[in-house]
Amino acid sequence: MLAKKGQKWTIRIFTFVFLSAFMWPGVLLCAEEMTALEVMQRADDRDDGETSTSEMTMILIDKRNNQRVRKMKSLRKDYGKDLKSISFFLSPADVRNTAFLSYDWDDENKEDDNWLYLPALRKVKRISSGNKKDSFMGSDFSYADMNGFKLSEWEYKFRKKSEKVDGFDCWVIEGTPKKEKRKKVINETGYLKNIAWISKEHFMTIRSKLYVKKGKKIKYFMASEIVKIQGIWTAKKLTMKTTKKKRMEHMTVLLFDNLVYNKGVEDTVFTTQRMEQGI
Repeated sequence: MLAKKGQKWTIRIFTFVFLSAFMWPGVLLCAEEMTALEVMQRADDRDDGETSTSEMTMILIDKRNNQRVRKMKSLRKDYGKDLKSISFFLSPADVRNTAFLSYDWDDENKEDDNWLYLPALRKVKRISSGNKKDSFMGSDFSYADMNGFKLSEWEYKFRKKSEKVDGFDCWVIEGTPKKEKRKKVINETGYLKNIAWISKEHFMTIRSKLYVKKGKKIKYFMASEIVKIQGIWTAKKLTMKTTKKKRMEHMTVLLFDNLVYNKGVEDTVFTTQRMEQGI
């Protein structure tokens, strides 16, 4: 069954690990005829199951190679074309019970909803559109990375029709905000441009280079440890590295374990009340 995500290209952390092994009829024959936008749409339309749960390890690494490790549990559920996800921090003690809730709406005229629960304040904070370019819990991933970019707000073109990355033949596609949407897109995502390496085999983003307006930084996204689990291609390791003048400033590694999908997840999990209650 094809996922019904709508018009978004995204890193989308909490859904990225579930990637379809299904290939659309005839796609291999007409791959070279597709436009850059059609490739991005195919990447967005992959099946990731109706529900998923996973355990995550987040490793924060500074430029001196000092590391902080955080443990999380994430759950996701599709509601037709819409998607809801929630993540709970399990450790260490200073972030335990922090929770992040996201409603990813298919309607492009409807802003995605995001909330962060901070147990120290005992308060659920709504993330405004202007704050979605901010760092998620001190990581190199932003809230915008979690939700994804609306395809209709970007223009896409091929930089290369073929380039090998980690053994995968990829399209190299450049995305820039549309002229009439430029101010809005940059305000919400913080990005001036994105270059993505899309695997022809999986329609998966293997690599991405994101140009950040603030500080003129460049972020490098990498998906690795790609395996097929129960018929679904899975990236078990995601990395985002922030650089300035070609020097690393910070890096975040996400490791996924105990991936389970298409198993019942209660609707009551995806509420602000549940954020306060914890996992």
